[in-house]
Amino acid sequence: METGIIIHDEVFRGRRVNEEEFINEVKSNEFVVATLPLMINIGGINIIGIPDAVVFRRGIAKAVIELKTSNKWLDRLFDSEYVQAQLYAYLINKLGLGVDPLVMVVKMKRDVSITEKLRRDIFSNAIKYLMSAVELPAKVRFRDYTMYINEFDRSIEAHLRWALDYWLMRREPRAAPSIGKCAVCEFNGKCPFRIYGPMQ
Repeated sequence: METGIIIHDEVFRGRRVNEEEFINEVKSNEFVVATLPLMINIGGINIIGIPDAVVFRRGIAKAVIELKTSNKWLDRLFDSEYVQAQLYAYLINKLGLGVDPLVMVVKMKRDVSITEKLRRDIFSNAIKYLMSAVELPAKVRFRDYTMYINEFDRSIEAHLRWALDYWLMRREPRAAPSIGKCAVCEFNGKCPFRIYGPMQ
């Protein structure tokens, strides 16, 4: 996770601006790639997300980019990665920043060196596929990363309702069926539902 944070910061580094500067940048430039917090309230629960990048074109959010790092799973998009990125697109819709933005998940090698060329390559390919009439869903493999591009998926609301039912105490928690997730979970040693590791 720590390595992933460092890579995120390198790939998506930029300059900080205040709200007024941000609005001016988005309105006055053809393309702006920005990281910004998104928040809505549903039934008294704040839904907050910070996508790695939102691509604005002529003032409208056209795509969400979420970066994931892995050394083994570049050729597989996990449900949790798909849902997280789709939820960001859902927030963009609800906030009126765009209409059904594309959802891009970039899975990058964890041990790759982040160079200026690689940063430019990721952003130029994201813009290229945003502008082209590529058949979706698409999976595009590059040397150091794989780009997954999907349309906005309205069924994401069902995933959100499922999560909200827990936070609003309408259902009990459920164990994640994935041994991989269970193995790396920070609560593994205390969880009565764990499926990885000995019971203590």
